[in-house]
Amino acid sequence: MRTSPETIDLLLKRRSLVAMNLVPPGPDSEELETILRCAIRVPDHKGIFPWRIQIADKETKDKLHARLPDLHQGDPASLEKTNAKEPKEAPLLLIVSSQTTSTKAPRSEQILSGATVCQNILIASAALGYRSQWLTEWFAYNDGVKDLLGVPRSEEIIGFIYIGSENQPPKERPRPQLEEIVSKLQLD
Repeated sequence: MRTSPETIDLLLKRRSLVAMNLVPPGPDSEELETILRCAIRVPDHKGIFPWRIQIADKETKDKLHARLPDLHQGDPASLEKTNAKEPKEAPLLLIVSSQTTSTKAPRSEQILSGATVCQNILIASAALGYRSQWLTEWFAYNDGVKDLLGVPRSEEIIGFIYIGSENQPPKERPRPQLEEIVSKLQLD
């Protein structure tokens, strides 16, 4: 059996960098294709390919962020929080959505398959030397944002994934101890 210590090391050390701290350069077209090819190598019950990925370069990302305030509904504090953390310099944004209308697989599995697309994007980006952050925030759940992006309201936006380089190393965050979250199943 072939082992890949580099993959294990990457998984143990991978860390998101806050999107507002992402800077150029981002992946070139060949690297982006690699990231996308990795993204779609995910579990997909019944092979329905429920996910969609939209690519927004920096200019398009900036236009999207400029229009978000007009679509915000709700607590003004959440809008201020979003604006304060805006990823101004992030060179690339991938928007992952998942169709949930197929009757071949449960709705939750279609969403979870989209989530694994997001995870693979994060891992592939890290393997290529980039940093990323997977965000949802209020705009992932807003029908006006779905309309703007051309995502049918019946679909779910799974994540906004910002990719770029670091201008500062990411901070490590606390991780749970395995004994706090893992137990051995015992049945009588």
